[in-house]
Amino acid sequence: MYNKSREDYHNMTICSRPWLPLHRRPALRTLTSGSVRALLAGVCFSVLYSGNLKHVAFAAQSKGYGPEIKSFLEYVRHEETELNFQIEHKEIARKDYVRSKTRLEILKEAVLNRARQTGQDLVPEYHVVAADEVEELIPGGTDALKGVKPGDVVLTKWKYVGSTLRGEKFFILERLVDN
Repeated sequence: MYNKSREDYHNMTICSRPWLPLHRRPALRTLTSGSVRALLAGVCFSVLYSGNLKHVAFAAQSKGYGPEIKSFLEYVRHEETELNFQIEHKEIARKDYVRSKTRLEILKEAVLNRARQTGQDLVPEYHVVAADEVEELIPGGTDALKGVKPGDVVLTKWKYVGSTLRGEKFFILERLVDN
């Protein structure tokens, strides 16, 4: 007869007692009991929680900033959502997605750094451009930026903020507004 402990009985495979009806077989009985309901509840909770997680992260990130910076962070979040939608639906190439995502991250960091340094609730007109795009803004391209330091004015129209290397080199420029 069967001399194993009760725990071994519940861990038996379905084939060990094929003559029992399905709802009475040990392996299926344990799966169809509360464990499935708990698993489904856990999956539903994690899906709902992950959807709200972005809003929680945004709220924590924008805490302590004024309305201009909060609005900018909301804009960045929407742009990231749009980029994610485009890549999921294969509307843009992976290379373009990575470049745009990196550009948004650099822009966000630059604006938040400026807000922390100055304490102003102001979003400057920053342009984050890859090295091969600088020519579109500044005649002479990257050659015109050689030797400039952060804060230097380039061609009376742009202020050089800095550069960063993230897979490729990006330049951060601030458009100067004529008063």
